[in-house]
Amino acid sequence: MPSIPDEVRTDRLRLTCWQPHDATELRELLDRCDGHLRPWIPFMRDEPRSLAGTRAQLEQIAASFAAGEHFRFAIRELAGGALIGETMLIRRGAPGTIEAGYWLDERRCGHGFATEATAALLPLAFDTLGVTGVTLRCDERNTASVRVAERLGGRQIDTEQLEENGESVRLRVFLVSPPR
Repeated sequence: MPSIPDEVRTDRLRLTCWQPHDATELRELLDRCDGHLRPWIPFMRDEPRSLAGTRAQLEQIAASFAAGEHFRFAIRELAGGALIGETMLIRRGAPGTIEAGYWLDERRCGHGFATEATAALLPLAFDTLGVTGVTLRCDERNTASVRVAERLGGRQIDTEQLEENGESVRLRVFLVSPPR
């Protein structure tokens, strides 16, 4: 099985596999950004968790990473080490593809961090995991997320209609292909 590194660096960011010791910091960030994230991030329906629940969740995420199932990274600024969000590669979707996702601290939006962090995972998806495509699903109302998918080179291949909390939600599905 190909090995994904548990740390990746970019010009401004350090991506690290989540660990249980990140629970307090993650809990504080999710609690502070609840209103910003809740409309867009499906896992927010399970929030707020207790600190112990957050630690248990991070234990599962770290185990899933080690098993080569899903690769979820904390996004930290290189300068100062502040936790600012998450980026991930999740094994779901069509055979030969992997799904990318991301979320950010609302105070860090608009600076290209989500694009930079997720772009750093694309070579791992294509070169290390050998996938033929990376998909991204964005609520069509979340224009910032849609812009990230487009900046990553994604082309829209589909739309999906979901029922979420009694409301109809349209997702734009993008595909990023390997570089030629």
